[in-house]
Amino acid sequence: LVLVHGLNGDRVQTWTHDRTGVCWPRDLLPAKQPRTRVLSFGFNGDIYGNNCVEGIRSNARALLSRLIDERDDVDSYDRPVVFLAHSLGGLIVKQALRFAHNETIYQSLATATRGLLFYSTPHAGSDEDRWLLIAKSFAPLHQPPRLQWGRPSLLVRALQRDSTAIADLCEDFRHLARRYAIFSFYETHAWPGSRAPIVDKMSALMMLDHEDQVPLEAHHLDLCRFADARDAGFRMTCRRIEMAAKGVQEPSSGMYHDFPGSPPPTSQRQGSCPMIDPSRLLGPPPPPLPVTYSQYVWVDPAISSRKRV
Repeated sequence: LVLVHGLNGDRVQTWTHDRTGVCWPRDLLPAKQPRTRVLSFGFNGDIYGNNCVEGIRSNARALLSRLIDERDDVDSYDRPVVFLAHSLGGLIVKQALRFAHNETIYQSLATATRGLLFYSTPHAGSDEDRWLLIAKSFAPLHQPPRLQWGRPSLLVRALQRDSTAIADLCEDFRHLARRYAIFSFYETHAWPGSRAPIVDKMSALMMLDHEDQVPLEAHHLDLCRFADARDAGFRMTCRRIEMAAKGVQEPSSGMYHDFPGSPPPTSQRQGSCPMIDPSRLLGPPPPPLPVTYSQYVWVDPAISSRKRV
């Protein structure tokens, strides 16, 4: 299970409930799915104060590079992959899969990927002012964010509704989408202090025949944060992770199938993957290291996390 956060997000805090402090991939998922290996990809998605010039394409390549290294380390080329992405992270995943299908070095990832869970991903973009609402909510009250941090990052401009890059990405990905089980979660609550969601329903859905459209009673950030194991959103997420790992389902027979060249599901193989405790990979961050480290990091005991939303 590969987690990819969104704009102004963080590889741990994006999945952590504000009130209870529960990080569901670390604290809840192991009890439900003990055989699931959890990896969380981090990148600089800050809206303001972000000098990084890398956009969706560069972050997608970084995701592929780190993931191929992680899978090579544990000899897990035949392990099914499910991507779970919030907001901008969904566009990074889509771009990564485009690269994976076109470049030999990443073909194993393209073949192993079975399903995608998108949480309020702006497939059709969204208005820039809506993205800036997120940053304003976390800005100091005495100083407007525009005055404090300057212009929004390049990622915000890439997410605008009339973005040519998003339009091209969505058009190209539709030809690949049939290979994957796809689940699109969308927000039903307006952003606090506004009258509309950050990503509206029409932008959060791909309008595919086999797409499972899932409404969640939450706003843009709370969509992928769950208070405890009884949370309806967590239960729906667990069920769809299991479904996604099986691949595309045949509507007529109710059976799941893989495309030519795909390895058989874990349940059909002898000597399937050993028990791996996800908390080992998604554990509490240690004290910050005294040296500079790459912004492309996996959640593990060796690297600390920057605290974002």
